Amino acid sequence: MKAESRDNSTSFPIKNSLEAARQEYQYNYTLIPSVAMVETLPEKEKFPREWYYLLAQSLKVIFINTIITNRGNRGSLSVGDDVRDFILEAVVKGAIPTQFSVASRLLQIIPQMLLVGFSKDFRELDDLFFSLLRESGVTVLRDSVERIKQLMYEGQPTGQVQNLRDYEKLLPQIALPALIHTLNQDDGFAWMQVAGYNPVMIERVNSLPNNFPVTDEHYQGVMGNDDCLADTIAQGRLYIADYRILDGGVNGTFPRYQKYLYAPLALFAVPQGNDPHRTLRAIAIQCGQNPGENPIVTPNSGKYAWMFAKTVVHIADANYHEAVSHLGRTHLFVGSFAIATHRQLPPSHPLSVLLLPHFVGTLAINDAAQRQLIAPGGSVDILLSASIDNSRVFAVKGLQSYGFNSAMLRKQLKLQGVDDVNALPVYPYRDDALLIWDAIHAWVSDYIGLYYQTDMDVQQDIYLQRWSQEVGAFDGGRISDFGQENGHINTKLYLIDAITLIIFTASAQHAAVNSPQQDLMSYAGMVPLAGYAPASVLLKSEVTEADYLQLLPPLEQAQKQLNILYLLGSVYYSKLGNYPPRHFTDTKVEPLLQKFRKQLQKIEDIINQRNLNRQPYTYLLPSRIPQSINI
Repeated sequence: MKAESRDNSTSFPIKNSLEAARQEYQYNYTLIPSVAMVETLPEKEKFPREWYYLLAQSLKVIFINTIITNRGNRGSLSVGDDVRDFILEAVVKGAIPTQFSVASRLLQIIPQMLLVGFSKDFRELDDLFFSLLRESGVTVLRDSVERIKQLMYEGQPTGQVQNLRDYEKLLPQIALPALIHTLNQDDGFAWMQVAGYNPVMIERVNSLPNNFPVTDEHYQGVMGNDDCLADTIAQGRLYIADYRILDGGVNGTFPRYQKYLYAPLALFAVPQGNDPHRTLRAIAIQCGQNPGENPIVTPNSGKYAWMFAKTVVHIADANYHEAVSHLGRTHLFVGSFAIATHRQLPPSHPLSVLLLPHFVGTLAINDAAQRQLIAPGGSVDILLSASIDNSRVFAVKGLQSYGFNSAMLRKQLKLQGVDDVNALPVYPYRDDALLIWDAIHAWVSDYIGLYYQTDMDVQQDIYLQRWSQEVGAFDGGRISDFGQENGHINTKLYLIDAITLIIFTASAQHAAVNSPQQDLMSYAGMVPLAGYAPASVLLKSEVTEADYLQLLPPLEQAQKQLNILYLLGSVYYSKLGNYPPRHFTDTKVEPLLQKFRKQLQKIEDIINQRNLNRQPYTYLLPSRIPQSINI
């Protein structure tokens, strides 16, 4: 069946359905000004029960780890003792209801839930737990969580670290990041640019910026005298990470610490030769956009000056990542498409059928983010470098500067000059992402081909055209540069590319920037979310270890960073290619879907094989890519 033969129907049921959806999914541009968000979260957009079970598994780990850390000096004999002591104390202090019948049963249930965990086998236990809370007149989210959280953080370590090992003491029940042993090695620092939590920053250098006066002396001090900047530029081997979007940001102060935001430039190069395993090397860093105030720092500038500068880049990278790469260019980007799809495409429309599984949980997590995570006093305000208002501005600027048509993966890589595998041979994010992109593109192409045979079919689908125009409209989704002429979609090829980008962003791109929060970004000793010393420290004649340690987060900030980022990066709800059973009623879809799944399995094998010959990069393994943005 052609799409327009279904979609051009003027039946009252479809009209009424869409009108109801438009009332239910109304735009609001003030929650995160001026991003398109849903006014009120519809009931059907709320998280499914299974999602809460997965969330509870991660919360259990965080809870026990925090209790062990903060109560470790009380002489408890075991994890169970610590948890039971905590529950008893919570009852005594009123965080858990004190009615005898309720409290006694809670004391039996809660330790089991925390120590055994939630799973489908424990749903009966889960139901009993919440029924008891209802019986007591206490609701988990409103009355108990904040008091339990305050009690949980009593006795936490505080103040500046004396050495990096102090951070390790915050993880008695959580494994240290695998890359911790390369923390102070330059190879590990450069690796973050191509396979880290924000592997989208580097750009090929055609000429050095005027405000970044790196010289051959700087360059050759790292790469040797048989190479020079001019040759490196000519051969496409010089790359820059420029965090200028953060320049001028307002430093945050929460809760009692002065935080600092930086806008550094970092220079990297690939060595000469034909070895396909040549990796990126760090050359120089300038910790601000003004060279008069920020000296060029290289590996030869002194151990702690170089460590300080590299950490400044990590801090800027983390702030750019959270606001721009993560929130702006995945969550908020996909949210606009989710709203427009409900408002303009009938539920039976083939594109609605294809896209909606990729939007599950997105509006809910975006709503929760704007109410809690990026609200005043929320985790972003507490932990990131900038003021909360500035962090929100960075997210909006990141989204508004993200032109849809230039965001197609191959086009984006080409614009950044990182598409040449000979010039930049080791770039795991690029290489793995292209495999996923091509698989999604083939699946979308096959699917679209069932309903649109020609460009004319696309042009005559009135629902599709209304959807396209709303996505880019000022009173719609406000997605920059979406569509073709006048916001319409005129060709089948453009439609395939557009749907591919939406699905890729909702699945693989979000996985690439979300999952590393757990094992890379949660550990403040490796990736601080804020700096606690000004970059002007680098103007000293000698930067000391004490100067470097002063830059790092205090222990109480580090513990909160661990807890929130471990949680955000550890929930894997759904998997790419696993649509709900009997989701596609058209029997012609099934063989195409099986083809897509087989291709994803081949990609899994290819990436696993690649990881045998390189530092493992696992964030784009298909088995680790959720179907939608739901955390």
